[in-house]
Amino acid sequence: MNIFGEYEDYLEKITKEKLQSIIEDYNSLGSIYNLEKINYKKLKKEDLIRKISEIKKDYFKYWIMSLDLEDFNVFRQLILRKNTNEFFNESREFINWLLDKNILFQEQELMLAKDLSILFKALLKSKEVIKYVKNWNRIYKLVDGIIIAYGVVSRKYFDIIIGGIENCEIIIPKLEYYYKKDYSIDKKKIVSNKLTNKKRINNYLKNSKYKMFTNKEFVEMGNSTYHHGIKSYKKFIKMLKNNYVFRNSDVLFVDKNIVIPYLYNSLNEEEIAKKNLQETVETLFEFKGDKLKEKMLEEIMKIRLEFPLWEYRGFTKMEVENAE
Repeated sequence: MNIFGEYEDYLEKITKEKLQSIIEDYNSLGSIYNLEKINYKKLKKEDLIRKISEIKKDYFKYWIMSLDLEDFNVFRQLILRKNTNEFFNESREFINWLLDKNILFQEQELMLAKDLSILFKALLKSKEVIKYVKNWNRIYKLVDGIIIAYGVVSRKYFDIIIGGIENCEIIIPKLEYYYKKDYSIDKKKIVSNKLTNKKRINNYLKNSKYKMFTNKEFVEMGNSTYHHGIKSYKKFIKMLKNNYVFRNSDVLFVDKNIVIPYLYNSLNEEEIAKKNLQETVETLFEFKGDKLKEKMLEEIMKIRLEFPLWEYRGFTKMEVENAE
């Protein structure tokens, strides 16, 4: 990445519409952080550039403070270190987002303005900013966990869950700004993007018998670590280590590529989830016989019996069957 020129030099090269989109983005952050909104509709291009130059310190401070910890760390490495082609390839989605937001510019290579580089280095090293990002990352993960547990949740129940969190009134505006969210928000509900059937969504919402979780448990779901406390998962890991040559790195591989997608990323539809699980196992592993494959599938599916399901409003299949 090449550090060259001033931000205004790059702004001169983009369209008036893109300049307006920068100010629109600033105004979106303004609604979260109580910044004075800018009326830009009648401004000429040179006035838009001047206005962006005036607000850039606040704009980029609050933009960085709106990142989750993963993106913050990627951005930190991008700005503060020399990076390899491998890093740029692995971070391509995030870098494309920076290009879309006119933070980076693509010429013969990636370009970053000198004044922005200096500003970003100061912000990324700021203890205040780092602390803020870490605190809000937990809230992003908490909300991810709520969606993993319920699929769809009423705003009324969501407000109960977040009611004790400091500055809870800006959680919804921050989530609406958060580009990585895998759910949609309206006045009545928050619903996973994986749920598209309106009848199914409404049926879930009608059932207000939510299983209660602690905020810590929601965060664990958002971090894809909740299953580590499930008895059948612990038995599964013990089975692998006792009966097969499985090192810790192999267990992490199975966790990342098989268990987590099966538990956290499926539609919570039993047959589809089972079919996808089997296909994943057969793709990632070579088996001399069916014994290991069948045992692995059987033990993983047992974990699902103790994992929250949308149709049971966060209760597990085992809990529902035991109650009947």
